Amino acid sequence: MAPTRKVDVLTLTAVELQRLLTENEITSEETVELYLAQIAKHNKAGLQLNAVITVADRSKLLARARQLDRERQQGKVRSPLHGVPYIIKDSFTTVDMPTTCGSFALMTAKAKADANIINTLADAGLILLAKANLSEWGYAKGMGLQCGWSAVGGQTQSPYVKGGVTPDATFYTTSGPGGSSSGSAVAVAAGFAPLSIGTELDGSIIAPASRAGVYAIKLTPDSVDHTGTQPGAPGCDSQGPFAKTVSDVATLSAIMQLHDPGHYHPLPSTWDGLKVGFVDPALWRLPSFVTEHVDDFFQQTDVATEAAREKIQALGGRVVKGLPLPTWEEIALALPDPQFGDIDDLWPYAMKVNFSRYLSLFEGAPQTLEEVIQFNLDHADIEFNAQNDNQKGLEAVRDTTITQEQYERNFAALREFARASVHNVLAAHDVDVILTPGDSMLAAVGAAGGFPIGNLPLGFARFNGRAFSLFALAPAGCEAAILRVMAAWEATFPEGVRPSPLLLET
Repeated sequence: MAPTRKVDVLTLTAVELQRLLTENEITSEETVELYLAQIAKHNKAGLQLNAVITVADRSKLLARARQLDRERQQGKVRSPLHGVPYIIKDSFTTVDMPTTCGSFALMTAKAKADANIINTLADAGLILLAKANLSEWGYAKGMGLQCGWSAVGGQTQSPYVKGGVTPDATFYTTSGPGGSSSGSAVAVAAGFAPLSIGTELDGSIIAPASRAGVYAIKLTPDSVDHTGTQPGAPGCDSQGPFAKTVSDVATLSAIMQLHDPGHYHPLPSTWDGLKVGFVDPALWRLPSFVTEHVDDFFQQTDVATEAAREKIQALGGRVVKGLPLPTWEEIALALPDPQFGDIDDLWPYAMKVNFSRYLSLFEGAPQTLEEVIQFNLDHADIEFNAQNDNQKGLEAVRDTTITQEQYERNFAALREFARASVHNVLAAHDVDVILTPGDSMLAAVGAAGGFPIGNLPLGFARFNGRAFSLFALAPAGCEAAILRVMAAWEATFPEGVRPSPLLLET
């Protein structure tokens, strides 16, 4: 049975879908079929986006959708996302689907239980459609591996860049999807689902959201139950939603954090009362070994950012230009031990402590980091390729000599200075939210300080079509401030989210 009206999955949002479901113009069962068809069209075929690793069993999906349709007919609507499909990163444990973290080491393993967030979303009436591709082991596997690549899922591709990732590109190439929650972002942009969920330690939600031209928020660390999720570092691990509209991000964020679904609503459409500070873009660019420097792109994004700042100010927002937030390089100097030059230098200890605990959630899987490393060596033909050719990240975790005392001392010093830097500049300049370019080091500040960060889609690059954005950071627990800015931004700059011309051509 076809829907009573034509539905475009490339533009359909969850809030629009809920209206169609309420008005009986479509059913959840029909919705599932539409999204399955789009995945079949462009995941391994068509543009070959490789955004999804596993699709749920079709018969179980349709049975779940029919159950929720019956509940709706009986007057039972569990939440504003009742009957809405979503996709989740393949690092959350699921009993009915494999959980691989992109590694063949987990391909035949069986999770002992669903991650707690899976049950939370099921109780709210959502439909888990598929598991998203990612940078293997959350980009913990190797060094210099391409963002969005995993041995199981292959290379996630941007739906906006013709030809995809260029050969011999930098690991966070401007032609790529970003990572590690690459598939979660691309899936929403490509119309595979109206909603998705990813995880972040340092940029893994907001970076791919920027490249995919979708709204997303990295929620305050530990504000969502992490049980059943691959861990990175306590106090830094975050989860967050992706969507085409801020309203959907706000609703799903509230459900994930166990708030009432309307917790962050209503959202404003004006800048009245909002106070934002723009940093100097030139001080926050990523190094060229991370992503290629393209002068025309810098010029385009700088001009677009300045135009956005002027427009926000004209519309009544309080704007500070050149906000003197200490750069990431200055913040990283707070690490007291000379052996640590960056927050990344601390991660091997945190991962080593937590890695086996995650593996214990599976039956039929390696139970130690050493066993995973050996599996990769024994199966090098499927675990590596010419560009993604090492597991130096896992080996560094195995070999680290960082002690608990060293880790705690340096992490505490960095967190204290990062928080003081942000809080002081906000107070001194009377702003609530800090805005930086999307391709910037703000993600590291967010990790160090334990701050939430949102993505604000702004435009598309002249030189290759990729999306670009600004990031919005606020103190821990201040998601509401970010979401208010995101909502005003969406009303002011609606052109920041649009379907990929490559998808419209096929």
